[in-house]
Amino acid sequence: MKVSILGAGAFGQALGKILTDNQHQISYYDPQLFPDINIDAATYQADAIVIAIPSAFIPDFLAAYPDRLKKVPTICATKGLLNANAFAEFTQFSAISGPGFAKEIVDGKPCTMTASAPFAMGLLQNEQISIELHEDLAGILLCGSLKNIYAIGAGYHSDSTSDIAMFIQHAHFEMKKYLADHGADPETAECACGLGDLILTCSNDASRNYTCGKRLREGKIISEIIDELKTIEGLSALEKVDTDNYLVLREIKDLVNHSQQ
Repeated sequence: MKVSILGAGAFGQALGKILTDNQHQISYYDPQLFPDINIDAATYQADAIVIAIPSAFIPDFLAAYPDRLKKVPTICATKGLLNANAFAEFTQFSAISGPGFAKEIVDGKPCTMTASAPFAMGLLQNEQISIELHEDLAGILLCGSLKNIYAIGAGYHSDSTSDIAMFIQHAHFEMKKYLADHGADPETAECACGLGDLILTCSNDASRNYTCGKRLREGKIISEIIDELKTIEGLSALEKVDTDNYLVLREIKDLVNHSQQ
């Protein structure tokens, strides 16, 4: 099968490794890394498309997205989206998410992901990658955004392992409530894309969001942290989520706002 990966960053290339291992032919579209390859060339005769573009760039990217590609089976691997509204015109749209750092996947370490459609399972599953099917597209996307925000809070509490453990417990409970309140299945928070990714992202220095929280605890301001870490998906998501009725999310928002003063 011919698969086009839109976004050739670390995770896009990790997915490319999986697809290549599964004997699929891949091509990349990434204007920064491959400026000579336009989207028409990258998606020529594509049987499937995988989107791995940072969430902050999705609106501008979709504004110029060719209509013909919206009919191609598309798997979204972008974390940081609160819903699938921007993809409403796509006829075969699904998502995949889970606890896996790109480098570990490339190094052949096992990883479990949650997919919202059987098509993604068939495309990506192999001896290294386990795919669990949970057809809650909204929940999978929400989990991918919320865990990044919670990781900022976990980093702030990183001076104590017991404190992080309690923080993750509270965040997981709140994640289930958030999903239920916003039309998703709260049980999605029990999947790899939920609890699994929450634990990974909230306890590992390889997570930029977790590191962001650690830097906040050190007294650095947000502008300094962004200069150091560049893309911090949790900050972008925090600007969009509903925090009014969620204690942990509200505390993280207050923490970030205070650091900007």
